[in-house]
Amino acid sequence: MRRAAAGLALAGALHGSACLLPQTDTILPDIPPPLNQPPRIVQSGLQPPTSIFQVDGGPGCPELVFAAPVEDPDVNDVIFYDYYVDANVNPGPVTQGTLAPSGEPLRTEEASYTVSFSVPGPLTSPGTHLVEVVVADGPLINRVPLPRTVQLPDGGTRTDPTFAVTNAWEVTVTGGPCP
Repeated sequence: MRRAAAGLALAGALHGSACLLPQTDTILPDIPPPLNQPPRIVQSGLQPPTSIFQVDGGPGCPELVFAAPVEDPDVNDVIFYDYYVDANVNPGPVTQGTLAPSGEPLRTEEASYTVSFSVPGPLTSPGTHLVEVVVADGPLINRVPLPRTVQLPDGGTRTDPTFAVTNAWEVTVTGGPCP
């Protein structure tokens, strides 16, 4: 009887310790990268700070600078931007650019567009104009960011969505000279 009990105890100890043996199999594969997150325009840092305003815009007037600070939680994303003036009449962008990754969500550069009233351009004619900036975390084609392909740990791929955000200013240019 003692032998049977000792045998059962030994079998139980061996069975219970089997869980303590090192495993050589990979149970879980690597975790895929997180999905892309949208960028945002920091409203408190916009230049000009008001969305509806008037400027003289004639000879001798100072340059008018439009600037949009951008944040993106995906700190390694390149940010793309396009500026449009009166897009219903002029559908193409007046300027385009990129913002390099800075290692922080808030980019060190801003999406900007400078208007010189001494050079003919879409904002130098008197009247009311709509200036828009489109900011995206993918290359822009006709205001739409292209999706991107992401490599997965298992060798496969996935299509990640990209996002665009916009801001607009209504500018009335009087065309009067500046002192």
